[in-house]
Order: sequence, then C-alpha cells, then structure tokens
Amino acid sequence: MKQLKDALGTSVDMTIYRKLRQLSSLTRYSHQGKYYTLHELADFDSFGLWQFDVARFSTYGTLLKTAQALIEKSDKGYSLAELRSRVGVNVKETLLQLQKQHRVYREEIAGRYVYFSVDPQRLPQQHLLRLEEKLPLRTAEGDVLAHEVRAALILFFSVLDERQRRLYAGLESLRFGRGGDSMISSLLNIDNHTVARGRRELIQRDIEIDRIRKKRGGRLPIKKNTPDH
Repeated sequence: MKQLKDALGTSVDMTIYRKLRQLSSLTRYSHQGKYYTLHELADFDSFGLWQFDVARFSTYGTLLKTAQALIEKSDKGYSLAELRSRVGVNVKETLLQLQKQHRVYREEIAGRYVYFSVDPQRLPQQHLLRLEEKLPLRTAEGDVLAHEVRAALILFFSVLDERQRRLYAGLESLRFGRGGDSMISSLLNIDNHTVARGRRELIQRDIEIDRIRKKRGGRLPIKKNTPDH
C-alpha cells in the first residue's frame, strides 16, 4: 500500500482502492491485506495458492474463504496443523469461525480435531478416507484391504452380542495403539467409553471364558400370524 501511494502521489487509501478495483487486483490473505497483485501476475498452484516473497495469495480471496474451499475440495479433510502447513499462516481462529457459522464440520479423531465439508455427499467420503489413513486394515502380505472387506468386518461386529462387541472393539483399539478408543468408536459407531471398557477388560483379563449367552436369550421369536383357511 505504501509503495502504491508513493507511485501514484497520494496519501488517500480510497484512491488506491478505486484504482485496484479497476485493475481486478488480488489482495493477500496474509499480512492484514498490506500487499496486492494482479491476476495475470499470479502463478497459482493446484490448490489455488501463490506466494511471492512474504505475501500469500489465493484464488478464493480471504483466508476464511480459502480455508473453507480447501476443506471442501480435500480428499480427507484437514486438521489444524495440516491446513496451517498448507496456507502458511495461523488458521486456528479461522477454523473456529467457520465451525460456528456451520460452514465446516469438526470431529475429534485420534486425539485431534479434523475439519470436513458440510456437504452431505462429500462428508462421508472424506471421513472414510481419514479413518482408513488412521486405521489401515491389512492382509498378512501387507496389502490394504478393500472396502468390501472393511464392510464385512463392520457387518461381523453387528451380529455379535453386547459383551462380544465390547471386547472386539477393545481388541481393535489395542491393535491401533494411542488414540485407538476414539478411532474404533468412530469406525464402529459406538460409545468411546464402551471401547475403553473392553480394552481394560482384555488387559486385566477380566473375562469369564466359559460364559455363554443363556439359551433362548435375546429377543423373543416373532410368531407370524397367518390367516386360517
């Protein structure tokens, strides 16, 4: 701004802004808007970002719009640290503002917040890829299992009784390690405390091995009514 004032021989901000609007200029999302450039000079990368010296610019405009756009277009959402690394500036307040305005969806995964798109079709895709990144399921040969196998594991979990589900979830949490309780609770859609309880029971060997479900336990069979002929 100072250089533009010197070049145009004016001390009035509005004069500069009027000239910039005529030139279809861009203002940076860093350094409180003190730097400007022209569209034809900017060499944006695949994320729509460009840096010249200390100034950073975006095809989306402000930092708020840039953060939202990057989250919406991402494959697996962004954590605060990931987005800060991407745009090169602090985004903590920006993300909080976007969340309060319901422009992004936030979820705690493996001990840290991850921000996703609020689009009902985009969100599940991002969420699944984030979970796969944190909880890879692999074969003995080290190959990542297909979505069909993952779906089969979730189906297997659904046919277990309550106690078996808790122990199975605890076992998977132990396999995952730190942050496993949160990750498994998200993957299997169960309470985080249930996973932690199952994990503790396994570690403490607080399990009755011979315990089985009572005969005819669970739901009562449904008698189908058929008309008499």
